[in-house]
Amino acid sequence: MSEEMLVLYGSETGNARELAEYLYRECIFRDISVRLCEMNQISVQELQSHNIALFVCSTTGDGEEPKNMKMFWRQLLSRQLTSKTFSQLYFSVLGLGDSSYAKFNYVAKRLFRRLEGLGGRPLHSLGLSDEQHPEGSDYQSYVWMGDLFEKLGTHLQKPLTRTYRMLPPRYTFTITKTEISEADKKCEDIRDSNKEEVEKRDCRGDQVVSKDNPWKSVMVGNRRVTSEEHFQDVRLVEFDVSGSGITYKPGDVVWIYPRNSDEDVAEAANLLNLNLDSNLEFTSESDIPAFVPKSLTIRDLLTDYLDIASIPSRLFFEICSNFAKDELEKEKFEEFISLLGREELYSYVSRPRRTILEVLADFHSVRANLDIRYLFDFVPFIRPRGFSIASAQCVNKDRLEICMAVVRYKTIMKKERIGLCSNYLANLPLNCPVKLFVEQGSFKFPTDRPIIMVGPGTGCAPFRSLIQSRANTQQQLILFFGCRGEHRDYFFKKEWEEISNLQVITAFSRDQDRKIYVQHRIVEYGELIWSALTRGAVFCVAGNSKNMPFQVKDALITVSRVHGKLTQTDAEKYVETLVRNRLYQTETW
Repeated sequence: MSEEMLVLYGSETGNARELAEYLYRECIFRDISVRLCEMNQISVQELQSHNIALFVCSTTGDGEEPKNMKMFWRQLLSRQLTSKTFSQLYFSVLGLGDSSYAKFNYVAKRLFRRLEGLGGRPLHSLGLSDEQHPEGSDYQSYVWMGDLFEKLGTHLQKPLTRTYRMLPPRYTFTITKTEISEADKKCEDIRDSNKEEVEKRDCRGDQVVSKDNPWKSVMVGNRRVTSEEHFQDVRLVEFDVSGSGITYKPGDVVWIYPRNSDEDVAEAANLLNLNLDSNLEFTSESDIPAFVPKSLTIRDLLTDYLDIASIPSRLFFEICSNFAKDELEKEKFEEFISLLGREELYSYVSRPRRTILEVLADFHSVRANLDIRYLFDFVPFIRPRGFSIASAQCVNKDRLEICMAVVRYKTIMKKERIGLCSNYLANLPLNCPVKLFVEQGSFKFPTDRPIIMVGPGTGCAPFRSLIQSRANTQQQLILFFGCRGEHRDYFFKKEWEEISNLQVITAFSRDQDRKIYVQHRIVEYGELIWSALTRGAVFCVAGNSKNMPFQVKDALITVSRVHGKLTQTDAEKYVETLVRNRLYQTETW
């Protein structure tokens, strides 16, 4: 039996992987022999040779496991496995989820039950991290980890004293400084421009477009669809995907790689004491994301690949605390990374949405003594941002559209907070390249039954795709659309008025004294909804994940109780049955 403990993760966007890496480091600091890897890299046979395994996984789509967990999960479902398969295994599971979804942490719950059913023994209770938690999603994860190491110490019958030490940098690389004259810079600009033009036309042969091999599309449309006087800037953004081989259907998601602003890139170079024209070359091959070139300029690295304007993680403060020479700064960083300092860290970082650059600017001794070899340990790579596709390929096979709110808001910080991707696209000139790829979404839209759609604001995006693809057919389509005002942010009024099989029921929250939201309209049109449900309708909800999904679900329970003549308990059971049978689907963000 191997004495090595396993930390296994299933991660779609990178959050579960980050937490697994943090857990792995914490094991090392407690002198535990440990290995970190994706779940797909482990077989059932190998897992049977280990005594302890810790699992960290997210839930994607409508209760689906991440791609790098699918093969492992299929192995666990084999009928050849018995209730004694993992009789030697002690395990623990941490799930990352969002309670606005009906299938909150569904994958973690199933994994826990399956491992237990195969004879595995839980070290302690299932951990369920929630994106909606008021103190941030990490709060429950770190509480879970604290409990875990107490249980592990008891199980191993030895104290697990934490002894922090600097681990080797994640990647090794060299930086070569280059001096470029003004004349050379002009030539470089011309070469870059020509290269970019070639890349825009590049069809990438027979390579499949994916996260690691995104398509360099061209943005050909960027139209504001809210009135100029309305506070919220919403854009209908259009991309040319001709020659890409990209196909999509209603409900699918496009993932877009944003770029940092020139202002932030210049500030990062200044804070990190880096020459933008220098060249960085990786000298280690291990685990470098496939979409990152092995050799590139510092300017390209900071512009296209490192998320320098992101909110720093707890790991950022842990690593950077090693470089604080000022005693007050070191004391503050150590407070941030302690369990007792969680609220302090949340107040300093998460609540005001303070960025990595702003933290470095606040702590002069940290930035003055930073070891650049750890650059990739404390600054994460930029992750692609997902948008529901708002167009139908049957209308134009070479075009893809998204409906995007430009994110800008104020906190206690002097500088306005902005969304990286939405502002990148909003400020991008037409005919500029944008890297993207498409993946299947969680919505499944049937063709043989009515579809009830609830999509306030930009939540209407996946439904616009569906409506375009099923326009003027025999299928009954009912859309509940909510916004502030008919003349302010009713994005597609004229377009939808021309579709014969579509009934749009609007909820304008600010056009009258009493605020009216989509959940109010659902109750008001309960008879229409119940009639459609009795004919097998699918009920789909998309949009903001704060309160709307819960309120819509409560409204549907009310409709079921009133028009279905059910008791409150039976109405709740009825809606849960719709969820289990995928007749009630959600996609919230």
